Amino acid sequence: MPSRVKGTVDQIAALQRRWALTLLTFAGFLWAMNALLAENWGSPTRWSWTLAAGAFCAYVLAVLWKALPYNYRLEDGVFFSSFGAANLLSLLRGWFLGAMAGFIFTPLPSGWLAWLPGIFYILNGVADLLDGYFARRSHQVTLMGERLDLSLDGLGVLFASLLLYRYGTLPFWILLVGAARFIFLFVTWLRERSGKAVYDLPPSPFRRPLAGAQMGFLGAALLPVFQPPATIWAGAFFSFPFLLNFGRDLLWVCGIRFDNLVSRGVTRTIEGLTGVVKRWLMDWLPLGLRLLIGVALGQVLWDWFSASPSFLTAWTPLGSAQTQFQLMRLFYLFGTVSTVLGLVGRGGAALLLIGVGLQQGILPLGWPEKSLLIAACLLLFCGSGKAALWKPEERLIRHRWGEQTDG
Repeated sequence: MPSRVKGTVDQIAALQRRWALTLLTFAGFLWAMNALLAENWGSPTRWSWTLAAGAFCAYVLAVLWKALPYNYRLEDGVFFSSFGAANLLSLLRGWFLGAMAGFIFTPLPSGWLAWLPGIFYILNGVADLLDGYFARRSHQVTLMGERLDLSLDGLGVLFASLLLYRYGTLPFWILLVGAARFIFLFVTWLRERSGKAVYDLPPSPFRRPLAGAQMGFLGAALLPVFQPPATIWAGAFFSFPFLLNFGRDLLWVCGIRFDNLVSRGVTRTIEGLTGVVKRWLMDWLPLGLRLLIGVALGQVLWDWFSASPSFLTAWTPLGSAQTQFQLMRLFYLFGTVSTVLGLVGRGGAALLLIGVGLQQGILPLGWPEKSLLIAACLLLFCGSGKAALWKPEERLIRHRWGEQTDG
């Protein structure tokens, strides 16, 4: 890989013109959002949002400007005079993350505004998935794109964690999830600066699934249908395994490895037990959970679809309770079919979690619903296991989309 490839004067000028156009689009986005927020917020609140979001957008634009001379393909040094679809998607991430940064400095939004932080975070995750795909498929993986991505990676998790803590959706430990990447980067920088070795992380079958599950949970928890205590239970299932894996990686880069602390025989025994537990968790536990969900929800769904939901008036005076009830049982129905059959089972587990969130807004959660919450969280982590009809999400979780391994 070339250490530095210089573009021609015309190529750099073309990129600078595109940067100026990007500046105008960011300004237009901020203006449009400010006008939209004016319908519900007064001047002090919406301008607080605009200043915070604008500061983050300025940061993204500064990173982009400094990265313009590095818009060359890594494999052969071909210089590009346009951003390409992948970098445009990364810049869209700048929009979404800027909007989230604005909400950190405003009061808890209500009404339709309450949906915006979660929607922006989910859109950021989708754009993060697609920009790498387009970069690899179009053979335009550039150093500029890598620098732009590195400047954005981890900020979505940080902003989501700050918002969830501020809104009272999750307790203080969610802040450690948000800070994990930056703690990792700080420790590696500190070791490099002090002349100590920084060890490369070994491949892990859990790192990408845990990070993906954590991002999915944060996006869902930001939606106003989910409230404590359900978010706290689910947060413990999603966040604590993520933090344990983060702690292991942090120790590894510092050269602290578990197999260095015990004898080789004990290490082999632990590896064997780990393999057995892994096969049990990934194959047989999900199958048992799917059967449990089918048995537990089968009778409940039958009762719900054969009875009128008029009894909801005893629980809530809201006129939207009937609609929320209908949505709740549809999510339960499709989620149950998906998980029991193993038909995109992780997606079915997500539908079940949405159903639990909708139920929490109109009906109290009993032990069956709490058990369902735990089972759905475990399925999101472990997948569908044995005897599943179709599991396309497994390849997406274990490989970066757009790589040659995708076929």
